[in-house]
Amino acid sequence: MPLPFDARHLRRPGHSVPVSPADMAGRVAQFADLQPDMGAFPDIKDSRHARTVWYLLSPEGLAGEPSPIRAPHGFHMAVMRMPKGMRPSTHAHPYNEVFMPLDARFRFYYGDDEAHSVEVGRYGVISVPGGVMRTFENLDDHDAHVLVIFDTPGDPHTDMLISPRDYENFYKDGWVPGVEASG
Repeated sequence: MPLPFDARHLRRPGHSVPVSPADMAGRVAQFADLQPDMGAFPDIKDSRHARTVWYLLSPEGLAGEPSPIRAPHGFHMAVMRMPKGMRPSTHAHPYNEVFMPLDARFRFYYGDDEAHSVEVGRYGVISVPGGVMRTFENLDDHDAHVLVIFDTPGDPHTDMLISPRDYENFYKDGWVPGVEASG
């Protein structure tokens, strides 16, 4: 007789892997203690694209500093705060990006020239496929936060594609992380 469930879902008795309080402390990120990474993106201080980024989890700190959780994981996690109407430069990553608006509605624009869009409400989730050009904006009348998961264990800022318009504005003159773009 076949089992009424997937046999891989069976449970077995066992014991915890040991972890010290010091090791567990290195796996905790308290939002109130985080420092923003103001050099994460070349357009972050531009008045048209202003936002604040806090990395909660970044294996070996590859996404940027400071990141309190640096243990090996297959992804990076950050929170962005954005005023109403601000948008990051339009770009694509070679991996999936997952977004969850926390305290406002966000509109996600995707495709060349942001040809398509979808609105995502509080605690909704959108997973943007790797290689898809995208940007997004806070639709509500207050600064709002969105949780971001970069679905790569490597440096999430490598191998990015930038829209031709934003390339001219922020990258053409050889932007370097932590150094403001010229122009």
